Formats: sequence, structure tokens, C-alpha cells
Amino acid sequence: MRELFELAASIAKEHDLSVDELLDVIKDAMKTAAQRKFGKDVPVEVVVDKERELFQVYVEKKVVSHPQNAGEISLSEAKKYKENVRRGSRVKVPIDPKEMGRIAVSTAENAVLKMFKEAEKRSTFEEYEKKEGKIITGTVWSVDVDGNIIVDFKNTMGVLPRREQSPADKFIVGDTIKVYLLSVRREARGVKLILSRTHPDFVKELFVREVPEVREGEVEIKAVAREPGQRTKVAVYTKDSRIDPVGTCVGSKGVRITAVVKELGDEKIDVIKWSHNASVLIANSISPARALAVEVDEENRKARVVVSDEDFPIAIGKKGINARLAAKLTGYNIDIVKSSEYDWKEEGKKEEEILKEFCKFKGVGEKVARGLYEAGYESVDDLRRAGKKALLNIKGLSKKRADLIWEHITRGEES
Repeated sequence: MRELFELAASIAKEHDLSVDELLDVIKDAMKTAAQRKFGKDVPVEVVVDKERELFQVYVEKKVVSHPQNAGEISLSEAKKYKENVRRGSRVKVPIDPKEMGRIAVSTAENAVLKMFKEAEKRSTFEEYEKKEGKIITGTVWSVDVDGNIIVDFKNTMGVLPRREQSPADKFIVGDTIKVYLLSVRREARGVKLILSRTHPDFVKELFVREVPEVREGEVEIKAVAREPGQRTKVAVYTKDSRIDPVGTCVGSKGVRITAVVKELGDEKIDVIKWSHNASVLIANSISPARALAVEVDEENRKARVVVSDEDFPIAIGKKGINARLAAKLTGYNIDIVKSSEYDWKEEGKKEEEILKEFCKFKGVGEKVARGLYEAGYESVDDLRRAGKKALLNIKGLSKKRADLIWEHITRGEES
């Protein structure tokens, strides 16, 4: 049975498995084969001799006068293995490997191969489990009658369901395809991957690939809102006041965002600047339209955005897509109104009250107060939520002045 040792050693080395585990599997297989030959009720023991690379099989037989089956042995034969044996007792009899025949070897080989397949399945599962929520690349293997795309990843297969495909996707057999790994499943035949190209995080991961600053954490993608095949809005943020997060993601001459757009089948992408201030974020979210005023109802998660009459169709977008994506991105129910239909007297009164409130801070004049207001801050609470670093991004506000304002905000002092 030396060939079984060689088989175990070969598979263990090639696939980084434990030789001892494989030998245990072979041992159990040999025992099963012996019980098939001598009967399930016959006690069988298998001993592994690692030094001589042999398996020794012992069968415990009953001593009788006239043996009738493979589980019995005559007294004269039994005394060859145990001198003081008697009728009715049992004796361990070593079985010649040749007597086991090819059935035993075949059973052991099948057991080892089964273990190998299970180990391979486990390894594959663990490999792809680490890649959940990431982009992986495969080859289109086939497209079934329901339009689901089967993707080959060399060591396993994945399914890109029709519902997870963008209307802009056009793939044929043999194409290389980038997909977002939604989940990994263990199945009887192996590991199955569930894929997507419509998930918002697919866009996020494309930016991770194309933009080093996003990959390294200097620029953060805070939110993605998407209608696959049509348009996507991406909100980006950085704590580093020296970095323009939008420009960084777009890239010089648009080279970075062009790569993302191309992968999405020319889907339009709006990259906007994220803000902790709801008014600023909502104003940015309706890009490319420009907000003239924003009213926010924090409690009911509602907002009203005023735009020029000329910008109104842009703010709404074709079939309302721009407004819908802005709402998805911000989490607010957004009502967009034309400037000609808005009560500017009420807005002017509100602006005056906000400027007056900001001017109560020491060192803050009307110019700085207006700068805060135009940046989207409408209260002390807005400034507190935005944080000290946000003040440094206010145009014309020095670090010294920002420190002074922040000191008053955190202390709650007004003068």
C-alpha cells in the first residue's frame, strides 16, 4: 500500500494540505473497505506505519470449529496468531494487502480526492469571502436564456443576474468583465459567486481603483446615488483643506473620471463636494444647477431649494432624474422651486437675522458673517456640527479668526 503514501504526500505538497490528515482519511477508507469485505459487524483496526510507509489491517475474527464466513476462523488457524486461544474467543488477524485488492486502494484514493476537493472548495470560499464588497475581474463564460451572465474566474464561477446588469452593459462570450462581488455561497458543486454591476458601491470601488487619494484614504467617498445606465451622483470629502476632493476625483483633463464613465458604459457622473452642513450638501447635490437659497427642515428631513428659472429644468433633470438622485444622495425630500415663485422678502428677513447672530461673535464683522452664510451655515449649531476644520475652508477666514470663532462656539460665549 506504499502507493497510497505517495498519493497523500503528492497531494499534500501540491495543495498545501496536512499529510497526517490525508493519512487519517486513507486509514478510515481502508477500514470501510475491510468492513465491506468482512462484514460491518466484524471489528476492524487499521494501523499506519509511517516509517515503512505501510497500512496494516487487522480483522478480529471469531474462533469456531467450522468457519462459515469471512468473520470466522478455525482453532488451528487462530493459534498461529495467539497460542492460548480457545473456541468462542476472538483473535486479531492481519490481512494481506493483496487480499484487500484494488477495491481498497480505489476506496482510499477516492477518499483522498474527496478530501482534496473539499479543501479546495474551502480555500476558494475563504479566498473570495475576503473579496466581498470589492471588484473582481473574470471572463464571460456564457449567457443563459434569462439573460444572466455566467462569469469564469478560473477556480470558480459567478453569476451576474439580469437584474444586476446596467442597461448600458453589452457583453458577449469571451469578454473580460469587471464586477462587484455581492456575496459568496457554498454549494454542493463548489463555490458560487453572486455579482453586480448596478450596486452603488461598484462606482465607489471604481474610484478606489482610479484615484490614489481615495485608495489611500485622503479623499473619502461619503455617498453614492445611482440610476444605472443613466446618471450617478458621488459626494466626496476630505479633512485636508489643501486638497480639492472634486478636482482630485475628476483628474487632470478629466482623465480619472473618464475611466470610470467608460467602465459604466458612458453613464453620466456628477462629483460633488460633501458637507456636514445640510444646506451646503443639498445645494451641492442639485449640480449642475446652482442653488440660490436652501431651506432645511431637519426634523422632517425635508428641504426647499430655490433656483433661477433658467436653471429649473437642469435642477429637475430629464424625467426628474437630477432631483431624485439629489434626494437619494442627501437623504432629504427635496422640493425645487423657481426663483420667480419664491418669496424673497421672507428669505431676506431670514438672512438678516442669521448675519446678525453671527456678528455677535467677537472679531466677526459683516464680511465674515456673510462668508459663513454664503458657505451654507445658518446657525451656531450648524458651525458646531461642521467642526473646526470646516471653518478653515471659508474664503477669507484666517486660521487665527477661525480659532477665535471656534473658541466661542465651544464655550457658548457671545459678546
